[in-house]
Amino acid sequence: MAEEGNWDSKAFDQKMKDSKTELSKLQTELNNMMVNFAMRALRLYQATRPETTLRPGEIALLIKNELNNSIADLTAQSNIDNITKLVKEEWAKQSNP
Repeated sequence: MAEEGNWDSKAFDQKMKDSKTELSKLQTELNNMMVNFAMRALRLYQATRPETTLRPGEIALLIKNELNNSIADLTAQSNIDNITKLVKEEWAKQSNP
């Protein structure tokens, strides 16, 4: 905003564009991390049955379960509380240089 009480639409438009780009990058990072979770589950399950190859249906089910469990863990209240604490600390560092 240029002055208090005045709306700087150009600056706001640019912030929104930058924010969209940042969101896209974060979504890609999150997707890549979820791939890592799923790959870990597949490797672990395959290690228990080294003599056979995982079938497509097993792979799909393992991925689905791993992602659902990871999301459930991340959204557990204790984890949300911890993330909230960490975000507040980081926000305080970044907003008060």
